[in-house]
Amino acid sequence: MSFARRLATLLAVVGVVMLVPATASAHPLGNFTVNRYAGIVLAPGEVRIDYVVDMAEIPTVQVRPQVDADGDGSVSTAEGAAWADRTATELLGGLSLSIDGTPVRLGLGSASVRLAPGQGGLDVLRLTARFAGEASGSGRITFADENFDDRVGWREITIAGAPGVEIVDASVPSESITDGLRVYPDDLLSSPLDVREATAAFEPGEGTGGTAGDLVATPSSAGSGDAFAALVGRTGPFMLLAMALAFAFGALHALGPGHGKTLMAAYLVGSGGRARHAVAVGGSVAVMHTASVLALGFVVLAATEVFPAERVYPWLGIGSGLVAFGLGAWMLVARLAAWRERAHPHPHQHDHRHPHEHARPEDPALSRKGLAALAAAGGILPSPSALVVLLASVAAHRVGYGLALIAAFSLGLAGALIAIGVLTIRARDVIAGRVAGKFGRLIPVVSAAAITIVGLVLVGGGATQLL
Repeated sequence: MSFARRLATLLAVVGVVMLVPATASAHPLGNFTVNRYAGIVLAPGEVRIDYVVDMAEIPTVQVRPQVDADGDGSVSTAEGAAWADRTATELLGGLSLSIDGTPVRLGLGSASVRLAPGQGGLDVLRLTARFAGEASGSGRITFADENFDDRVGWREITIAGAPGVEIVDASVPSESITDGLRVYPDDLLSSPLDVREATAAFEPGEGTGGTAGDLVATPSSAGSGDAFAALVGRTGPFMLLAMALAFAFGALHALGPGHGKTLMAAYLVGSGGRARHAVAVGGSVAVMHTASVLALGFVVLAATEVFPAERVYPWLGIGSGLVAFGLGAWMLVARLAAWRERAHPHPHQHDHRHPHEHARPEDPALSRKGLAALAAAGGILPSPSALVVLLASVAAHRVGYGLALIAAFSLGLAGALIAIGVLTIRARDVIAGRVAGKFGRLIPVVSAAAITIVGLVLVGGGATQLL
């Protein structure tokens, strides 16, 4: 085997090793989620609620300083117990349970918290609590959960009857499909369960079974790890290769589904951009993306409460869409005016320019303001993986290394966008050379309309997420 092949094989093996996280696994529903489960069990003379809060990496980062009361970087048993009791008592205020319209007074029976390894070396948190109160022998129970109402995540409620109580006409199942937020069904990850209220009638009978067993025993993290976030834990000679992989992840991010490359391609086609403009656009989008990651990371770390960071994304999407819509609408008006002018020139207008001179000056859309608007529209939405890398590097006291990984990621993002832009420009020139007349003049109009439509889609998508 030649030296080149040996080197390639070695790099491939090392790359595979680097791509496999050592101990981290990503939360299956995403890094921002706060998931809840309430398992209601009716027993003769008693009603109890087994309550679980499953926090993914980013909300755990925000709440961990409250758990680690002395700030020494580790959570002792006493600290965990104190925080669990205090938090469970607060959560009890967000629960309402009544039987036949009469509120049931619930009390805290027990509470505990457990931290488990998550993505990029960050933790995920699982809080479990049991609440109980008195219940009559029969009636109709009504339950509502308003905790973490502004956070995205899984919301599940079950109602079951212990021996001696039969559940009738329940609005929710008697068994948890997640086993108490331990295992999330793959076919429901794209549309998480969102149950906040439940009702059921109960009467003396055989019972319908219990809830998900010992809800304290098992940590909640599940799913496959994120390879980019796993690079934070690499040391020694692997750090250089980690930079190369971060660059590759950035390029893959640019090539994946998203509006950034669509906006850039339509912009360059419609404004007559050249290769230097593709470089400027790609670089500007990457710089804006890096800035947005750092800004959101600062907000997450500086928040004194569990700030719903995921709620920023819809607003950023709306802002991105408004900028894209404004840019596209401005270009569309200008293109339509130019198209009408060329289609119906003034009868006394003559062109005395030299044949080798440009027909018109550089498009105003290629000005600094236009490029800045495109950079804001295409790069203002930070990658969640890059945000996790930043937070993980802060937690591991490797901020410099984390920033270097994000910089490499952004360079890969810029490189891919520049390549896409150059290819788009070449394709435009080929098409323009073959399509003449009215159809050729319509290309800038169509591209401006495409930018406008993308802007409207982004605004609509962000508004829908806020509803």
